[in-house]
This record gives sequence, C-alpha cells and structure tokens, in this order.
Amino acid sequence: MNDVVKVDVQRTGRRFEAEAVLDLAADAHTVWETVTDYGALPRFMPGISACRVIERKALGDGDGDERLIVEQQGEFRFLLFAQTMKVLLNIDNLRLRSTEATAVDFQLGMFSRRAIDVFVGRYDLQPLPARRGPPRTQLRYTAQIGLRLPPPPAVGNVAVRQNLTHQLEAVAAEIGRRSGAAAPGARRR
Repeated sequence: MNDVVKVDVQRTGRRFEAEAVLDLAADAHTVWETVTDYGALPRFMPGISACRVIERKALGDGDGDERLIVEQQGEFRFLLFAQTMKVLLNIDNLRLRSTEATAVDFQLGMFSRRAIDVFVGRYDLQPLPARRGPPRTQLRYTAQIGLRLPPPPAVGNVAVRQNLTHQLEAVAAEIGRRSGAAAPGARRR
C-alpha cells in the first residue's frame, strides 16, 4: 500500500478549514520525531527557510509533554505569487499523540500583520493495527486559517490545498527517508 496524502479544504467567508490524512509506513516514534524536529524543517519543508525554538518548557510531570515558542521564516507561494513570511508560534506537544501550533504573530510580506487573523495547525498520530510488514501510523493534520482580507473566490481553496499538499508530501518523504521505507507516493483528494 502506498502512503497517500488526502487533502480537503472547506471555506466559509474568510475562514478555511483544512484536513489531510496520511497513512505512513513508519512507527509512531519516527513520525513524531519528524514532525517535531523544528531545526530540520528548513531542510525538507517547502516554504520554510529558517526555524528556531525560542523557548521550551515541560508540561506535566516529565512524560515528554512540552510547550514551545517557535519562530519560522520563509515564503508563501502560489503560482507566480510569492510573499515572505515570518510567524511566531505557540506549540503544545503531547508526546507521541499530538502537536498543536497557534500563530501569535504572522507577518506576510507586504501585508505585514493584516493578512492572517488566525492560524491553528494540529498533527494527531495514531498507530495502526499491526499487519505483515512495517509498522504503520496514521498522521492527521488539521488547520484553521482566518484571513483579514478576502481572497479571490476560487484562489483561496486552491492555494491552501496546494501549499498543504506540498508540505505534507515533504513530511511523508522525510518520514519515509528516516524510516528507511521507499519514497512515498501521494494522491490528492
């Protein structure tokens, strides 16, 4: 079975809700280590040129749960349109279960702070029942994106789906590389 990226984007006014589900030929530990390896994101994630953890603190009693403040820089691309971006994220990592990032500051090129009203992105991991072959993990990504300025009617969904698909295909490829699996195939929904 090929690893598959399934993307769905729904729009209500200026708000987008996106969901992508990946069925990965990798154990949950490898998936977790990849999606939370913030220092490595610029190496494999399209659109991210720099990423650094500014602050890290434990949540709870040492079970690996943590809260981070992370700064990312890069660019948002769609067709011939490209804008630099810089985002400051509060991230809650619940070890081997979920990681949720909320933008507290989002600067998008010439739009500065006026473009994005809200951004919340979340990964949920679920080990899949054991079968013959390598372990498998389902990685579900959801995002809520609220824009302050309305995008052209058809462009918004396409831009969100295109960027999300490229990024999650890159995540799946990196997970495949780290787990020693063959390069994953991807199919859009």
